[in-house]
Amino acid sequence: MPLHMSLTNDAVSPRPGAGPDEKPASDALEAFWARAAISKLEAKFELAREMDVLPHLPIEALRAIVLQYRYFTQAFITDLAILVSRCPEGRLRSLLGQLVNEELGEGDPEEAHARLYDRFLESIGAIEPGTPAGQLRGAVHPTVRDLLSELRDRTALRSPLYAIGMRGLGGECVCGVYFSVMHTHLRQHPFIVEHDSKIAWKFWDIHAGHADAEHNTLVRGAVAELLAGEQDDAVDEIARGYDYGTAMWDAFWTALYREYGQQAS
Repeated sequence: MPLHMSLTNDAVSPRPGAGPDEKPASDALEAFWARAAISKLEAKFELAREMDVLPHLPIEALRAIVLQYRYFTQAFITDLAILVSRCPEGRLRSLLGQLVNEELGEGDPEEAHARLYDRFLESIGAIEPGTPAGQLRGAVHPTVRDLLSELRDRTALRSPLYAIGMRGLGGECVCGVYFSVMHTHLRQHPFIVEHDSKIAWKFWDIHAGHADAEHNTLVRGAVAELLAGEQDDAVDEIARGYDYGTAMWDAFWTALYREYGQQAS
């Protein structure tokens, strides 16, 4: 199973935010960024091949897949809030707190991103309008439930640096790759093409657009600032969390492909 270690930017730019009093990044940190950048190209090609199946699925199978993405989206918001509580004070903690606020609709529950995704699900017939969240939770795939439980436990119990790598970089930065590639293939499905004008696309406009790429750049810069002057073992801990977070995205898609992808015509 390939590790989709990637950032959504087309190229990894020099570390942002370095000031005259800030220590330069360590060789270990620069090596980590370089490894992520090289792996990004491999990830996008591999993921595009995997998701080629989406336009050829029966609509029931496609609905089942996008419903399971709902659980990953909801769990990420909660895990990000846990990460904020564990993150050292500084720019990264403030930034992650801002991202949680945005995900929750900035005070308006109808604009919370999970609610926007539910409206998308409703508009393609994946769930009935007004389905209670409790009923949605009951439909989670067992493998997806286990993956999300493991991510939650590691966010709360492993070191803060590991959790930052896993859910800050491996969640916030990697999920954008999946959303953008999935969005492209999703819109090629005959049912989606036919009903495009009636589908609630706002969630995808946010997460498959420029906003996620901008978030990724900010998160990366804040992580680089946090690690400036740190020893290599701190970078290694970030990298271990990041690798695990990206592997969980792979495991998630692999489980869905095995369950529903074989139904492609």
